[in-house]
Amino acid sequence: MTGFRVRAVAKDGAERDIFVEASSTNEAAAKARAIGLTPLSAQPGTPPRNKRPPRGASLAASRIVRELGALTGAGLTVEQALSSLSRYASSALAVSIATSLQDDVRAGMSLADAFAARPEIFPPPFPQIAEAGEVSGALPAALNDLADWQEKRASFDNEIKGALIYPVILLVLAFVAVTGLLVFVVPRFEQVFADMGAAPPAFAAGVFATARGLAKASPFIFAIGFGATLLTSLWLRGLEARRAAYAFAHRLPGLGKLMQAMLAARFCRVLAVLLLNGLSAVPAFRLASASLTDDYAKMRLEQALTEVRRGASLPDQIAATGVLPPLAVEIIRVGEQTGELGKATERLANLFETRLERGARTALRLAEPALIGFVGLIVGVIIVSILLALVSVNDVGF
Repeated sequence: MTGFRVRAVAKDGAERDIFVEASSTNEAAAKARAIGLTPLSAQPGTPPRNKRPPRGASLAASRIVRELGALTGAGLTVEQALSSLSRYASSALAVSIATSLQDDVRAGMSLADAFAARPEIFPPPFPQIAEAGEVSGALPAALNDLADWQEKRASFDNEIKGALIYPVILLVLAFVAVTGLLVFVVPRFEQVFADMGAAPPAFAAGVFATARGLAKASPFIFAIGFGATLLTSLWLRGLEARRAAYAFAHRLPGLGKLMQAMLAARFCRVLAVLLLNGLSAVPAFRLASASLTDDYAKMRLEQALTEVRRGASLPDQIAATGVLPPLAVEIIRVGEQTGELGKATERLANLFETRLERGARTALRLAEPALIGFVGLIVGVIIVSILLALVSVNDVGF
């Protein structure tokens, strides 16, 4: 499948540009009609770049979803709930978001489409879970489950960011210290030996040569790094390029297994929310696949879904994709056989999320002493070379 930019007209008469993945222009137009739009044209293209999210967007989105779940659960319609939020939300940003959502819903858009129109505020799986709630008639429960998951993930992300502050500060200070030694201190000692016409000790000479090499090569290193980063970012704007990059990452030792675990946690969590809120397996599978940010895994799971619609076994097709761990495939198989696929995927999500959280905390605890030891080794090598040079000066004849 390739990407298509579709220009369409909404129910309120406003023109919109959307991006869909489809195998032909006809399929792209059909996907636009499925979300209540009238397509005008469809051309192959790349997805638009997401806008930079406003400060506090993640917290505001989580609160809006939580309060929407409470208000709709109390009997209000989505439009009435958004009207209340637009008047009484706890922050100016939340009021602005709720007002814009209300305008779209009044114009005839579903809540899921209104979420999808603001990916910088409501990234996947917000639209997918909202769509599942609307289809199954269990929107309040789906929104509450989404808010629970989002708040749990945000809490863990904040914990990891807080734990990373010390290592990052240490790394920056170490880089400044080592750069200062190599640029300002080491060349002075090298000049002393040059003025005396004497050779420094071999160990010190190696450090002196490294300092000279870094000083000469640093502009080229910076230019090459900047150029490579720029070219890579431009290349990754293409859908096929991102798929190729993700496919390569999946094949790397270590990283591939980590990506599988992360995918399993995300995919199974969204799938569990969808199934436990009344959606059947095939549409839940489609929405859970669409919620992924890994373009290669999304493509492989969409291919698997096509085979499932033709009558193939869901677990067998998931296993054939190779993007989820074997344990996940086996538990999904058992859940399908017992008729408790929702509970099985929920247990899977809890299992992989717990593993990832423990692994992240362990890695951070090990990173600090490893980083301190590495920095100490580099600084120690430079200091020892300087001390050897100082000692050797006494042995130089005048």
